[in-house]
Amino acid sequence: MKKLLIVAVLIAIFAPFCTIAIKKQVYEKKVETYLIENKFYQKAEIQSIKAKWHLAGLPKYWVNVIFSDEPNTVYVYFEDGKDKFVQLEYYTIDGTNPSVEQLKNYEPYLK
Repeated sequence: MKKLLIVAVLIAIFAPFCTIAIKKQVYEKKVETYLIENKFYQKAEIQSIKAKWHLAGLPKYWVNVIFSDEPNTVYVYFEDGKDKFVQLEYYTIDGTNPSVEQLKNYEPYLK
């Protein structure tokens, strides 16, 4: 009985972390599919896709995308409706503030 209780407690502790990790992977795949199928990017044009999560964040999940032709700029995507993704913001890794005209992959968020 004691072993069963320990197992139940461990599952209760680790289940939320597993759920978050799985959802992050799902969001990464969804954004990759969105960029390739809807925005017509090639896989080689996408350097990295990394989902993030925040307990009190709105949205709770977002995805940072770095394109190969702009390795210093991170574009932030989030889901705005079922399987519809929008570019919420962008920032540069080195802290510079490029103008919108300088960005190659900028998509203004129009609601």
